[in-house]
Amino acid sequence: MSKRDRRMLVEAARLYYDDGMDQNAIGEKLGLSKSGVSRVLRAAKDEGIVQIHVIDGEEVLRAAALEEKLVAVYGLRGARVARTQGSMADPLDAVARLGAEIFHELAPNASRIGFGWGVTMQRMIDAVPPRRLAPGTTLTSLVGGMPTVDTGPSGNNMLVTLAERCAVRAERFDAPAIVESAATFEALTSESSVRTALDRARAVEVAFVGIGSYGRGTSRLILDAMQLDAEEEALFLSQDPVGDLCGHYFDASGRPLGEPSSRRVIGLPLEDVRRLPLVVGVAAGAERRPGVHAALRSGALDVLVVDEALALGLVEKAGESAATTPHDPSSVQCPQCGYRVPTGN
Repeated sequence: MSKRDRRMLVEAARLYYDDGMDQNAIGEKLGLSKSGVSRVLRAAKDEGIVQIHVIDGEEVLRAAALEEKLVAVYGLRGARVARTQGSMADPLDAVARLGAEIFHELAPNASRIGFGWGVTMQRMIDAVPPRRLAPGTTLTSLVGGMPTVDTGPSGNNMLVTLAERCAVRAERFDAPAIVESAATFEALTSESSVRTALDRARAVEVAFVGIGSYGRGTSRLILDAMQLDAEEEALFLSQDPVGDLCGHYFDASGRPLGEPSSRRVIGLPLEDVRRLPLVVGVAAGAERRPGVHAALRSGALDVLVVDEALALGLVEKAGESAATTPHDPSSVQCPQCGYRVPTGN
């Protein structure tokens, strides 16, 4: 290989892996076609210029057949299932690492990336290794912070950590995630800073969200933080809550609950999450099956990342039927990430 050719490999690899440029931009800069850039990057690996190391132990094995079943049954654009049955692997750790892999696949092609909060999101963000993203990339929270709940870390703190690791900017959502009265909800959502934060959340191109199952973990703590009185709690329970996403509860069909809980959460409502271009749901543990199944029925999720036990439960729950809430078929496959992305609005 000539020195000139080697310099081309080094430059392309630096632009892609260090500077976070996408392949189209690299092609314009170096005078190459997109397929030419792909060949150059592959050659950089073959020549040892790029060396990829797996951090934090062994590679997460995946259950490909279950992934295909989830896509078929629920009408998803993509799925990742961590193979954990019969092994010592921690389901939450394995799911977090698969979520981190998807983040690095999708992040180079998105200028604004949104995140929910909670234990799963925290573990996923912790699993993201340092990698410089494209200048101008912005990370934003889909919901206010919840620093008083140990098992639901504040989205602001998580995003600042991730932004530093990726050399990009994080936008703050300076409001509590949960409030104790409808009056406080009205007051906060009328503030310009909160309206701006919600507008930013609505503008994200890719979102990562944890999925709660009612009565378990953070989902139970969200309800406790609302401080509902006896009458309000009775009204809440009469709506048959099953799960939550970004703090908002929904029933078994994926329909968002109404008052009182709908006026206690400062964050992007489920209706707005549905409108985002690409939403990646991340959850671990077979006990979360009711909440995840309902979230899938809501139509808010495009890609699902779960462990094997949870995936098996979801397939069983769906009963191999056709997708309950299929996505708009007017989409094309993204050549970078392999997921289908909409061609229209």
